[in-house]
Amino acid sequence: MFFCTSLNVGVATTLSTVEDRVRLPRTRELRIFLKGRMLGTRLGGFRVVSPFAESPEFQRLLRREPPSDLIRIALEIARDAYPELEAERYLEKVESLALRIRDRCPAGAKPRQVLGQINWVLFVEEGYQGNVDDYYDPRNSYVNEVVDRKTGIPISLSVLYWTLAERLGLAMAGVNLPWHFMLRVGRADSTIFVDPFHGGVLLDREGCCRTVSGILGKPVELTDLQLAPCGHDQVVARMLRNLKAIYFRNHDFQTALSVQRRLAALNPNDGDEQRDLGMLCLQLDRPADAISPLQSYLESKPPDEDAEVVRALLRAARREVATWN
Repeated sequence: MFFCTSLNVGVATTLSTVEDRVRLPRTRELRIFLKGRMLGTRLGGFRVVSPFAESPEFQRLLRREPPSDLIRIALEIARDAYPELEAERYLEKVESLALRIRDRCPAGAKPRQVLGQINWVLFVEEGYQGNVDDYYDPRNSYVNEVVDRKTGIPISLSVLYWTLAERLGLAMAGVNLPWHFMLRVGRADSTIFVDPFHGGVLLDREGCCRTVSGILGKPVELTDLQLAPCGHDQVVARMLRNLKAIYFRNHDFQTALSVQRRLAALNPNDGDEQRDLGMLCLQLDRPADAISPLQSYLESKPPDEDAEVVRALLRAARREVATWN
């Protein structure tokens, strides 16, 4: 059996820059999992040959092949937690919503008119709303649950809103704000910001600053970089880090593993993500799967203290795997 005696892990990037509201430190004591006990259940050195074989849109994103369909990627991620999920059923619901909205938009409708119709159908007629009562429920981050329950967090509601806008021919982009997520449409000199978590309210730059200031409880001036448009890859990374942080909070490491696999694949040059994948594999007693990501982490030239512990864990994992031969 594989035993782990010390572990230094940075389990998540702070949500202030890449996720919604769950906040974990950039680095944590490397002994977060280690209690001098056996970790996980023996799974026979399980190795995934093609972990994303049933995620074609996610694979397109990994290859940076535009255009990727954001809601299809979100549904592929959701299938990790809901294996029986029927993606087409949810896509049909989204297409039905888009058709209803399109029928209400006059020919040549301006962006504000289209946004107004999206808001009316989504938030008034359908009753979608931000989940303020149970923010950290992981269901808030899965788009199938958002459609079923008509509630979610900023980024999941934004994925649905963004998809509807795209179906209506309105080009939008994400806005990776600290502690919040919004959408934007228009050129730099006439940008409209949209906050799906708060009923699709339309904002200018000052409105965005007020929103984030209200969340943090102190005045905030947002920079041009913080308000800059972000693409699908950044949105997906933020969604995944959100789920990662929630599952770590809940000590649900088995479910976190599928999330972390995607994060490590999406960010192959991020040493922290590779390390966290390796640590999760060790936590679940999968030393064979821990070797490659731990090696990648060491190749990223981490801090000396971290590197020393990870080298020891890598040696232990290799010794354990060697006993299987």
